[in-house]
Amino acid sequence: MLKVISQKYKLGLLMGVFALVYGLIAFVNHYCFRTFGLDLGVYTNALYDYAHGQWNDATLFKELPRNLLSDHLDFTLILLGPVSRILGQYTLQFAQICFVLMGGLGVYKFLIEKEVKTPIAFIAILHLFLFFGIYSALSFDYHSNVLAAMSLPWFLLFLQRKDFLKASAFFFLMLMCKESIALWLASVCFALLVEYREDKKRVLYLSLATLFSLVYFFLAIKIIMPALSPDKAYGHFKYHVLGSDYFDALKNIVVHPFDFLKHLFLNHTGNPRYDCVKTEFYLFIAFSGAVFLVFKPTYLLMLLLPIVSKMCYDDPAIWSIDCHYSIEFATVITLGLFLVLNKIKPFEMQKKLALLACVFSLAVSVRLMDHTIYKHDYNRLRIYQKGHYSRGHNIQIIHQYLKQIPTNAVVSAQSPILPHLAYRDQAYQYPIVKNAEYIVLSRVEPETYPIDKQTLIQGLNDSIASGRWTVIVDQLEISILKKK
Repeated sequence: MLKVISQKYKLGLLMGVFALVYGLIAFVNHYCFRTFGLDLGVYTNALYDYAHGQWNDATLFKELPRNLLSDHLDFTLILLGPVSRILGQYTLQFAQICFVLMGGLGVYKFLIEKEVKTPIAFIAILHLFLFFGIYSALSFDYHSNVLAAMSLPWFLLFLQRKDFLKASAFFFLMLMCKESIALWLASVCFALLVEYREDKKRVLYLSLATLFSLVYFFLAIKIIMPALSPDKAYGHFKYHVLGSDYFDALKNIVVHPFDFLKHLFLNHTGNPRYDCVKTEFYLFIAFSGAVFLVFKPTYLLMLLLPIVSKMCYDDPAIWSIDCHYSIEFATVITLGLFLVLNKIKPFEMQKKLALLACVFSLAVSVRLMDHTIYKHDYNRLRIYQKGHYSRGHNIQIIHQYLKQIPTNAVVSAQSPILPHLAYRDQAYQYPIVKNAEYIVLSRVEPETYPIDKQTLIQGLNDSIASGRWTVIVDQLEISILKKK
């Protein structure tokens, strides 16, 4: 009994420490205005709508109204809507962190189920929590990919136990995260078919799951999402190096396999600025443990679709180690790595290698925070430096004035300010103004997407000069105009 309590205490302590670390990344970034209208603002606005029993019309960033589900088929926001009644604008970051912690617990339980010794399973949680993809994801807004990736260990756990009902619950939770997850889930289930090929019940279940995932994906992109979109089309096929649509891409992969393989490793934009972005990502996952998956090919197969969708994308940012574009690799690499290590004898050697894997995982994450080929805002991640906790201007005064804006007012705000005002019925990302009662901008904030800083300041000055707005405050840090 004492040993069980001790183990639970260790698990609780480990999860508590990393909850603090992750909170210092996500919540501090939000407080310091390093979160943005796209995507945290729009998803927070959707939460408000779902919590109040209405669909979101995406007018926060679209001139013409359209159901937000036409942009991404994300039903998890609907599930989180009631929670937002309590947590408000911090709901999504809180959910992300909780799912990462629960993903770590799922890794532990699955490895124990696979007869991995308790100390090694414990070290596996540490490896996952140190994985660079988690830090890059938590440092940039919110994305439901995180929820899906961290649900995977639980799906594997209940599949291992042949508890198909609970496995299906996590299977459908993953499907609900985003339409693209269905394609990844199909590859996961197909890989598991190979893993469990001797078990008739699991083979039948996984065959149906693979088929269902594929059907769901194509229904989503061909029927459901176009039906919800005003232009009657799916807008997220961005793999034009492969073809004009998914079917054309599949045909070209089969007909031109060598060109396809080349695209997985080489810069296909023609811009030399992005020459080493793919190489950097492969080095990151290799040193994080992916090289060991050659001894566990079914887990390597699980990553085939994420690699293709990542490396053949039109935008080089997706190829990189930044943002949430590496999160699917986190749980798969950790699980595959520690299942391989479990075969090593004697136990002391296994333990040393497990700890060494954690050292490498930490080193890669430190590299992410310190210096990378693909440039990003390192202050989003450097919780050990003063710059992470400031913005280069007085953020306290911005928070002070934001409190004066009524919670039911219609607002148009600059991208980094918008997530703090998005939990309301109507909010817009400037320069969309429409029927806004307040305009909230900052002259010193460098992030001005989707317009440049000069255009933003000119727009602010023109609004002040127009006489249609009352100036509540006009300082360097923040300007608030109220419609007369």
